[in-house]
This record gives sequence, C-alpha cells and structure tokens, in this order.
Amino acid sequence: MKNLRLLPLVVALALSTITAVAADSTPALPIDQALKIAQDHLQKGGVDRAIVGLVLEQATFKSSYWYAKWSSPIEDGARKEIGLRIDMDGTVTRFVTGPGGGHEPPPGQRPVGARSMR
Repeated sequence: MKNLRLLPLVVALALSTITAVAADSTPALPIDQALKIAQDHLQKGGVDRAIVGLVLEQATFKSSYWYAKWSSPIEDGARKEIGLRIDMDGTVTRFVTGPGGGHEPPPGQRPVGARSMR
C-alpha cells in the first residue's frame, strides 16, 4: 500500500527529469545560422522588413524549428507573409495568411469544421 502512494511521486519525478533533459538539448542549427537564413530570405525578396523575433519552437518531443517573425507582413497579392519557419536542416517554409486573415489550408484539404453541403 505504501508503494502505491509513492508511485505518483516517482512518475512525476521521472517526467520532470525527461522534460528537463529535452529542454537542455542544444538545437542542431545554431541561432546565428538561423538568423542569417532569415536575413538572406528578406534580402532575396527585396523587401525592407526587420526581424522582430527569432524563437525556438518545439514541433514534437524530438523535433524543433526556428520561427522568424517579420516587423510587418509582406504583401503578396491577397496573401501576407508574416514569418518564416527554419527547420534544423536549413529548409525554410513561409508562414502565409490567406485573404480572410486566417491560414489557408493546403490544396485539396477543407478547412477545419467545413462540411459538405450536398
């Protein structure tokens, strides 16, 4: 019976240790290289924007990416680029909002909550 009372404590201690170890791991792509990739992206586009934030985001338990946020959106027709995702292998993905202000779903995928009206 006494062992059952200690079980939640042991589980909590193990989870906090695993989380702390995962948080202490250094990213595969250093912040200075991520900043250079973001700056090169802005220069290549020929836009006058500043990087106001560069944050290490945790995508899953084992993977993370850098998120660079622009000072103001970059207009591209009806879309607006608000930032850049930089994966640890150096590949980039633009964060783009749709015409209505929300994120556009990939082609062929309906928005969340959309229903067929047939």
